[in-house]
Amino acid sequence: MARLNDFFTSVVLASKSVARKKLLEDLGMHVTIAATHCDESHQESDPAKAVHLLAKRKMAEYMKEHRQYEGVVITCDTLVSYEGMLIGKPDNRDEAKAQLDLFSNKTQVVHSGWALWYQDRIYDGSDKAIVHFKLLDETTIEQYLNLEEWKGAAGSYRIQERGKELIQNVQGDIATVIGLPLLQISEILASNCAR
Repeated sequence: MARLNDFFTSVVLASKSVARKKLLEDLGMHVTIAATHCDESHQESDPAKAVHLLAKRKMAEYMKEHRQYEGVVITCDTLVSYEGMLIGKPDNRDEAKAQLDLFSNKTQVVHSGWALWYQDRIYDGSDKAIVHFKLLDETTIEQYLNLEEWKGAAGSYRIQERGKELIQNVQGDIATVIGLPLLQISEILASNCAR
């Protein structure tokens, strides 16, 4: 199976996400951060369409600011879908606690949209993974909140860190839960271009 680093070894990540940066660095890539500051509001009720739309919007914003850039650029967006609700990043600890209470012993779907600028072409898509939470008691939630991993995390947890202790299992690409669907991107590149 192809991996992203089979196609390139240096990338601009148009995101402030430390987790996405680490995913790429773990593949041996050199990563430059250049976050966009575009409007992330939307009226889309379908989470797959919402994250896809936002990833493409971020790419359009990046390209507007860097018209002559010739390297590789990735933009992303992630949302959690739970019983028909779209759940993003919590604004404060109380909201993070409410989200984790909601997820206890339940299943959610994490959607990550992406866009990739490579060899003068834009590739884009979205992927999803199903996350099953353990039964979380009050003490477990409070101890996790004290770690402050909830800050800036869609759904109030980071599965690549201690948040994995809250999870029973994941169906799908765990990188999609982290916010960058590496398997899907690699497969699309493999089917559309050669090194």
